Amino acid sequence: MVDIGRYNADPESYQRLVDELYANNPSITLPPEYASFIKDNLLRFLIRLARYKFVARLVKKSDRVLEVGCGSGLGSIFLSQHCAHVTGLEVRTTEIEEAKLINRRPNVDFVVGDLFELETSEKFDVVVNLDVIEHMPLEQGREFVAVMSRHMKAAGMLVIGTPSIYSYEYQSPLSKASHIKCYDQDELVSLVDEHFGRTLAFSMNDEVVHTGFSKMAWYYFVLAFLPRKSAH
Repeated sequence: MVDIGRYNADPESYQRLVDELYANNPSITLPPEYASFIKDNLLRFLIRLARYKFVARLVKKSDRVLEVGCGSGLGSIFLSQHCAHVTGLEVRTTEIEEAKLINRRPNVDFVVGDLFELETSEKFDVVVNLDVIEHMPLEQGREFVAVMSRHMKAAGMLVIGTPSIYSYEYQSPLSKASHIKCYDQDELVSLVDEHFGRTLAFSMNDEVVHTGFSKMAWYYFVLAFLPRKSAH
């Protein structure tokens, strides 16, 4: 029996509910990245979750979502609470193993794989990739966007999120060691425009998403619609 303390309006009901909570939800050990946030930088953890909160508000309950570069899976799990199904795709086997260990939801699948090798017959309502394109040189990033467009349904939506080039000098040593190409917002929009009929650009500072002056933003979102026929 879980210790419920002494300050409860209905101790009997509260005890039953808390015992059920513990019985139905065994503890989860977070992967090292998230454990480091909890130890040293919870603000950064909350900002990471805020990015997924923004995306979660854009998807529909009926959507089937592909998250490219899902990492250790927390974002895919977050999105799966707001849509029909999420496929989390990641090239790093360690992170997929971590994702499977923390997942408790039946509408999420985690797959080790590279988007460039994924069968183009697989189409999704929404394709999401946060903190991925900056790990590629410009030309590979351009092809990355093209390939994502081929995995979208005609009425689908692409969501790209990436750190602003203007935040680079403030990024962590881990980020600097892995980031190859960070973007100015206009540059990123121009790249996405090559493959989509309409794009919407947003900036983000901490948890706030806005359409303000992009060069003062730490992070960018680009939403893209109407994949061009040439991409299919």
